Amino acid sequence: MKTVVIIPCRLASERLPEKFLQDINGKTLIQRVWENVTGTFDANDVFVAVDGQRLFEHVKSFGANAVMTDPNCPSGTDRIEQALRTIDPDGTKYDFVINFQGDDVNVDPKISRHLAEILEKNGADLATVVQPLSDAEQIKNPAIVKTAIVKSSGRCVYFSRSPIPFNRTDGGVHNAFWHIGMYAYNLKSLRKFVTLPVGELEATEKLEQLRFLENGMSVFAAILDDTRIDPRAPADVNTMEDLEEVRKWIK
Repeated sequence: MKTVVIIPCRLASERLPEKFLQDINGKTLIQRVWENVTGTFDANDVFVAVDGQRLFEHVKSFGANAVMTDPNCPSGTDRIEQALRTIDPDGTKYDFVINFQGDDVNVDPKISRHLAEILEKNGADLATVVQPLSDAEQIKNPAIVKTAIVKSSGRCVYFSRSPIPFNRTDGGVHNAFWHIGMYAYNLKSLRKFVTLPVGELEATEKLEQLRFLENGMSVFAAILDDTRIDPRAPADVNTMEDLEEVRKWIK
């Protein structure tokens, strides 16, 4: 199965403005992520979907494939689908699409190779990645997205910025999972997604994966072990604090 990796990159990030251009010890965040991904995938099959000329020129400057997309795309998934129309207009070159988040600087890209297998095995619309989460402060942190998942099957039933699932027996949160924003889609499901309106829950939580669940589509996850993400640094960069931690980690 032929796979294309698309990295969505939007300059107008809200919590950390222009985060993809932030310097991390001599290289920007997006360059570090691209170099990480191309260590696993053929660079010819890796593209960065940008929302403006400034990012486009920067991405081209370090040798990456840049694809211009509409700055008003409602979600990263919409941006992925729009970029794919340029990359593979006939829909004949690739079988699966990997969405590797442009701020996932501390995520091993090798795990995305398993996502296509999850799609095929479960007949799923979307495959993604989660990691066990035990730190109480991280569980309460709304910047860290949590997943309610049926561990025996890997099926995801909800995503939230709130602590989930709640354990009624002792009032705590057990079997909590951190959602890592890496996705794999089959082409049919991706094309369906972009025809659907932004969902009520999606708009409330600001989580695009909820659009799949709101419309009866299936989402399954690969559960990472702790070796895939170095615990000394955040998986992704959402705040200035995350950025400072990543700078220390890489240094």
